[in-house]
Amino acid sequence: MMKRLLSIAAVMLLITATVFAGGRRDENSIHIGATITQEGAFAIVGVPYSIFFRAFVDYINHSPNYVNLLRGRTLRYTIYDDRGDGAAGRALIERLIHDDRVDALVGILGTWNLIAARSILETVGIPSVYFGTGSSAQVFEPAVGNQRFMMGIQPNYITEGRHMYLRAVTHFENVRTIGVVHSTTDDGMSFRAGIERQHSEDTRPNRPNIIFQSIATTDAAAIAPQIMAVQNSDVIIAAGNQGFFRAIYSAVYANSISRPRPVITSYVNASPTTVPSEAVNADAGPIYAMSWIPMSEAYPDSPDAQRRLRDAEEFFRVVDWAVSRGRIPASQREAFYVNAFAISAFIAVRAFLTGLERLNEEGLEFSSENFLRVMESRPVPIALSGSVDFRDGQRIGLDTLAFVRYHPPIDGTRDPARGFFFEVAPMASLYDIVEKLHPAAIAAE
Repeated sequence: MMKRLLSIAAVMLLITATVFAGGRRDENSIHIGATITQEGAFAIVGVPYSIFFRAFVDYINHSPNYVNLLRGRTLRYTIYDDRGDGAAGRALIERLIHDDRVDALVGILGTWNLIAARSILETVGIPSVYFGTGSSAQVFEPAVGNQRFMMGIQPNYITEGRHMYLRAVTHFENVRTIGVVHSTTDDGMSFRAGIERQHSEDTRPNRPNIIFQSIATTDAAAIAPQIMAVQNSDVIIAAGNQGFFRAIYSAVYANSISRPRPVITSYVNASPTTVPSEAVNADAGPIYAMSWIPMSEAYPDSPDAQRRLRDAEEFFRVVDWAVSRGRIPASQREAFYVNAFAISAFIAVRAFLTGLERLNEEGLEFSSENFLRVMESRPVPIALSGSVDFRDGQRIGLDTLAFVRYHPPIDGTRDPARGFFFEVAPMASLYDIVEKLHPAAIAAE
């Protein structure tokens, strides 16, 4: 059990207007919807995410553990494939809201969908729980009006960029230069903004220099010239989502000077299935990433640690149930135990279930307004992780992250997907890490 729990952590390593007036069509069910890509570059994320999402909802409807929660109702879902295209995603989200009349949007996947549909989501007044992205488009400080119905959970990329910088200067010694290769898309620019902010707040006289290099393609060969700009850096930050990360790392490896440099990347890339093939080579530089799932517990007997253990046990039960029903091939059971994107789907649905639990506790019927009220009433525990506080319109997601490192496979194969991530530094908030750099300033506060 503990080995499985550690494996989960290792891969993990997101205006006042008329409130949604669609109305509930079926009092015998609760209808949720999402757009989840099944094709293109992000299918590696969307396919396992969708498989588990569907299986988990079906499990909920069949499990005696959820009888009291559902109270005779069925939890049903509608999922559309946006093919990784924001315009298509926006149209499909409108379809879910206005044609399918879903009660809530749960687990919309991808920056492209959030960016394209944000103007709809922040005005329509329908609960939108968990976005499979760390885009800053879900951040509000505070949310006002119907923005409050947008309830992002994943750490946002600006916050993560700050963590990347802090880990680079605290985990490695004598860092004089940090090379940041970032995409020109929302994720990359948000990472850059966070790195710049934290660098500006680092008042030490020996703070490192930073070289920023932007890229606009996921073709590793095409970005080889840009890698030359950061090849002599002590640490390289690959600031981009899956496709960009793979291209950056492959290009770094292709450059004999930059090849041995440690590469730090996002939690969204902390899955063995995302790791490029070059990483298993003996001369490859190490890959580090953020993780928002704790790999070890400083206080294993604490209520939060025990909750996370129960969460892990349920996740494994759902995978086993899905295998027994043919929803997941038996040959993929072990892979799903440690698949970061299946875990993300679990977290998304569980966050929504917390709202249902609170409605039942307070004797309230499901409505957009009631759901928002109970989600904002107190911090929401996040499965396998910490908690998110939506009170007072706060919408910043999680801000506590661990630091993990990729280990190539130990079974004699050269398949990077058979490797694993392990923790090298425990969960810590920005405040915790900054205290190591500026203890005097923190003490004076």
